[in-house]
Amino acid sequence: MPRTSSKQTANKSSAKKKQPPAKKQAAKSKIISHTDDGIPIVNATMAQIRKGLGGKATQQLVRIPQVAERSKFYAEAAEVIGERESLALPYHGGRTWVCEVKVSDGDGAHGDNRDGKTSNKNDDSDEDEKPKKKKTNYKSLTPLFRWYRGSLILATLPYILEDVVEVESKIPGKKRWANGLSDDELDSSDEEWDDEKYQVEPSTKMTMEISALTTSAYEDSSHPMPHISRSWISPDLQRFQSRKSAMAHTEVLAKRDLLIDRTLYGYGHNGVRLRPVKPTRKQALEAGMVRFLRDGLWIVGQEEMWIEKRRDVLVKKQEKRMLESEESDEGSAADVGGQDVEEDENDSKIGEESSKGGEVATLENNAKSAPCEEKKDDGDLIADAKAAAHAADGYVHPELDAPLNDSKPSASTASSDDNVKLVSPVESDASTEGATKETNPNNDDASPQKAIVKRVLGTRPPPTFTPSTHCRLNQDQILRCYAACIDHYENVMHTVKARSLHHELADGFDVFRERGRGRYDMELPLFDTEAFSFLTDPKKASWMPIVHKILGEDAQLVHKGCFMSLPGAETQVYHQDGVHLNNKTHKPCYAINVFIPLVDCDMANGPTEFCLGTHYLGHENFVKENVYTPCVTAGTPVIFDYRLGHRGLRNYSQSVRPVVYLTYSSVASGKEFRDSVNFSTKRYRKLGSFAERPLSREERAKKRRLEK
Repeated sequence: MPRTSSKQTANKSSAKKKQPPAKKQAAKSKIISHTDDGIPIVNATMAQIRKGLGGKATQQLVRIPQVAERSKFYAEAAEVIGERESLALPYHGGRTWVCEVKVSDGDGAHGDNRDGKTSNKNDDSDEDEKPKKKKTNYKSLTPLFRWYRGSLILATLPYILEDVVEVESKIPGKKRWANGLSDDELDSSDEEWDDEKYQVEPSTKMTMEISALTTSAYEDSSHPMPHISRSWISPDLQRFQSRKSAMAHTEVLAKRDLLIDRTLYGYGHNGVRLRPVKPTRKQALEAGMVRFLRDGLWIVGQEEMWIEKRRDVLVKKQEKRMLESEESDEGSAADVGGQDVEEDENDSKIGEESSKGGEVATLENNAKSAPCEEKKDDGDLIADAKAAAHAADGYVHPELDAPLNDSKPSASTASSDDNVKLVSPVESDASTEGATKETNPNNDDASPQKAIVKRVLGTRPPPTFTPSTHCRLNQDQILRCYAACIDHYENVMHTVKARSLHHELADGFDVFRERGRGRYDMELPLFDTEAFSFLTDPKKASWMPIVHKILGEDAQLVHKGCFMSLPGAETQVYHQDGVHLNNKTHKPCYAINVFIPLVDCDMANGPTEFCLGTHYLGHENFVKENVYTPCVTAGTPVIFDYRLGHRGLRNYSQSVRPVVYLTYSSVASGKEFRDSVNFSTKRYRKLGSFAERPLSREERAKKRRLEK
């Protein structure tokens, strides 16, 4: 044999090294057992769990021997179950239910959907339960998994989700809440409002349906189902350990929503518009308290805001029905007229063809045709009646804009429909009686015939509405507060200018603090005098029944002042005046603010914007869909929870917007709440007495006249 040189040997060895190593084929999982239905069961390896499998492997059930990996898949299943449980219950105040789910087995693996959230002390779950460090046991009978879209998922999850009962509330779950739609959107159309943007859609994480694999895993007797524990947290932050108690609470919340909708917005079941009826004070207090608990806001007179607009909507709808009825009557009158013409033609033909009594037949035909020529059709009579009805209220229909004919029908040509009268939606009974007496003015001795009132279905006039004035400031009190706030602002600014305290103004004084560019918080000593006791005296303040309803009879006034928003003031940063006294458990309201604007608020002069529901623990963040900006008239109090998120909007107008504010707190253990952050006496510099302001030209002239 020929000898090989050393170079050839080196080349062969280098060639072997350059060749890439052959890829190792993934070892197929070995079937370890079968279910009762004969479905093969395999153990999943770490490589398969991380990379995933497809193809024929999806037709097998899988066991995960690793405790840590099984716990991860339990956490994913808990998230899907918790989401489905939360969406099965109707939301309340824009907040959905929260369902905390824990999935575990008897081998030490468990996972939940809490995302690191701290639990309450009364929670039954054990905080010290963690996946125990166990060796991987390939023979333990644990819950089965299956391959779905390249990853493993709990095989019995579709059956678990199927057991979730969806609560069908009498009030639609997608309806608007807390005036989430503006008043214009609510009352501008006769159709139902669009609720699609308020609908909460479920996530698409879980779309697997029940199949042969899931059924086999569910019915297998060897492999157990995972243990699932649930805990429901309601939108008002109450915890329930059973679905039955949670569903019972949904009925309570639904009744509260219905009370708010009926009393404050005028909507019944399924969004039916109610007729404007002014509620009693007891009903207004009850509905206002329910809304305060849900949204954290109470507007004095909120139960009357919808009545006037609803009345206008009803009048428009009734006028529309009247027009439709008028058109239908005109159509029927035209049909009757056509039938009369055909009958006249037939009578004339019969008269011409008859040989006997030709003259008598002619006279009869003339007698029949003469009234028909003078008789008005039904459409004209209805139009005349309509015109008389609308004229009583000063309303002229567009089709009856032309001047009416003053001629009145004689007794011989009077129709049987002369006493029938259509009544407009806003017509009074007096106008009906007047029209009845004018039907026969010449015959005084004859007994007047009573007019038959013919109403169109659904045109009953809405009742009159008179706005109430309780729990508000009257005009004299508004002017007195306005003058005091303006005078205090001018005195402070003159003192700052006279003493060159411009640099200290940024830090604030004890009676004057800046809360943003062009926005000042003023503390008026004048409010402590007897002249302003209508603000500070609990027996004289008209809004104290609402304050006592929220905080109790021992509520006390802890601070008062005025917010002054100058023209061009910038929008405030979203904030909360107070924090939660307990960061683990939600507590009832401990303090409230009462804002009383001294001018009519609109979107131009920068009213206060509230984010409803942010007074609940864990819901403090700003949510655009929950924003509500009440534009109230001067002297109308706006009361809100001290923890409710809000901000003052920009003042685009050319006038100031002063708002008197009063802070009340409940007395707990003999000591009321004091805000040491916003109203600290040591934090701000004392301004002292005001500098004397120079007299104006008019004041100097008046002084000279008095001296003479």
